[in-house]
Amino acid sequence: MGKSMGIILGLLLLCPVTAPPAHSAQFGGIRELSVYPFIQYFTWEEYSGGKRLLKESGPLYGAGGVIKLGLLEGSAGALTLSDRLELFGGVVDYDGQYQDGTPLKTDVNYFGVMNQLDCGWAIPLQAVTVEPFAGLGYRWWLRDLQGSGGYTEYWSTLYGVFGLRSQYKLSGDSGFFVSGAAKYHFHNRNNVDFPGTGEVELEPGSDWSVIADAGIRYRQLVTSVYYENFVFPKSPVSKGLFQPRSESEIFGLRIGWAFR
Repeated sequence: MGKSMGIILGLLLLCPVTAPPAHSAQFGGIRELSVYPFIQYFTWEEYSGGKRLLKESGPLYGAGGVIKLGLLEGSAGALTLSDRLELFGGVVDYDGQYQDGTPLKTDVNYFGVMNQLDCGWAIPLQAVTVEPFAGLGYRWWLRDLQGSGGYTEYWSTLYGVFGLRSQYKLSGDSGFFVSGAAKYHFHNRNNVDFPGTGEVELEPGSDWSVIADAGIRYRQLVTSVYYENFVFPKSPVSKGLFQPRSESEIFGLRIGWAFR
């Protein structure tokens, strides 16, 4: 808990500590406001002893939105606050095994929510804006294994994110943008009710992973492709059970409408 609290406090203090002073600074209002549907190709794999136990793969669908505020703007740049909220779900293919090792092919239902809040300093360089940022993210999802012997898991993770984004303005509201970040999932939980065992709370380990996206805006239309991965090392044993090392990758496409 002490390590987690230290990371949270460090992220919360980062913006006012690192942001340079802005001359004649003032509140900038809403810099960005957009909504979008998205589709992503999702994979989930679990490993034990170097052997892959299962693989889940298939499309997930969802919708989300972004709001970005200019908290403080001046000639030296702008202190920003951004929030991204997404809902997602779908059914993917499961290729794995039962607890006793018997091969199993079935479906897995997913449903979840993600929210990421970050603070940045946007530095204008002629037609290019460069913005280092840091923040916190939270993801919760339900993983429901179908068929005989199926069960439901409730996952949650809290992570810190550190990255850099940039925009290149072509003309008016048109331009390119890219973003890349490292994230560290420092508080992870998996609550599962196994048949015959009862409810078990597992605590997967923590590790680094990445997020990246790139896109183009033409007037109000915003299109981007993105990548994200997750790495959860093996959990400690609880009630004779443990969460194997778990790895996930997401390749996605967003097509949205920008109001600002």
